[in-house]
Amino acid sequence: MLPLKSKSRLDTVMRSLRLRRARDEDVPAMAALDVAAFLDSPMHKAMFPKRLRIKPGIQDQLEWNISRMRKGLADPNLHYLVVLADAAEEGEIIVGCAEWSAPAADGCGAGEFEDDKGKTAEEKAKDMELRLARLPPFLDKGALLDANDEVMELIEKSKDAFKGENRHDMWTLNSISVDGDYRGIGIGKMMTRWGMDRADEDKKGIWIISSSLGQQLYKSLGFKQVAQGSRLGEPQYLMLKFYEPKPEPAQETAQETAQEPVQEPVPESERVPELEPMAMPQPMSVLEPVAVAVAVPEPMPEPGLNGVSTTA
Repeated sequence: MLPLKSKSRLDTVMRSLRLRRARDEDVPAMAALDVAAFLDSPMHKAMFPKRLRIKPGIQDQLEWNISRMRKGLADPNLHYLVVLADAAEEGEIIVGCAEWSAPAADGCGAGEFEDDKGKTAEEKAKDMELRLARLPPFLDKGALLDANDEVMELIEKSKDAFKGENRHDMWTLNSISVDGDYRGIGIGKMMTRWGMDRADEDKKGIWIISSSLGQQLYKSLGFKQVAQGSRLGEPQYLMLKFYEPKPEPAQETAQETAQEPVQEPVPESERVPELEPMAMPQPMSVLEPVAVAVAVPEPMPEPGLNGVSTTA
């Protein structure tokens, strides 16, 4: 049974929601959310085919996600977030997680292989071969390279829309996932707005690669679609939001303030929940760090063992 069916339960959960930076002890739950979010997606199935499995079910992906997230926590350019809620029986649980990438200090992201400058095509090919060799055997490297090529094609299509700005000097949402039982109450938007606030503080723009279902939410937050394509059979759209200085607040006189009608706040129970974004995790060190956001208007079916489906 889904936990948010009653109004009182929904109100209690919404009041308990809180966002903070992720910690090492959060990683197993974050990894499980990431895997569960995309278990049935065409991209996930292409990259993690059953024929390459080493351990049963999703154990390979879980262990790999745990490893890469723990490495990511040590990277000063990556910002991992979690949203916590108070569950009726389990106490405090993680119901959402996200990974934001800050602008690269040198203006060149890892996907550009800054150490490749000046190398011959043969040397670059050898380096790529070595990078691929370090990836786990249960990951389909051919599908990985195909996905990366399609992402780079989409980025190339959108080059003019960046208006000369270096995308590595912008913020990027790499992944965002929300527990299927807790979608539709603003958790994804909380984590998205966190990055938007950081970008505003830095006076930087943001770029995201979104799914078709995520477009409306990102547009509602001020993003514009500038290119579209596909990745391993899934539609994808590049969304941009440039930094815009906020206008100075207008000075109001005491008389104007007094004449302004007072609006009653809308009760929590009557608010229309926004769609939740959810992004395809990007764990490949040989790839561009990119984000794919998906909006899910309805809660997903109740997951399996420990909140995660055990079949792909």
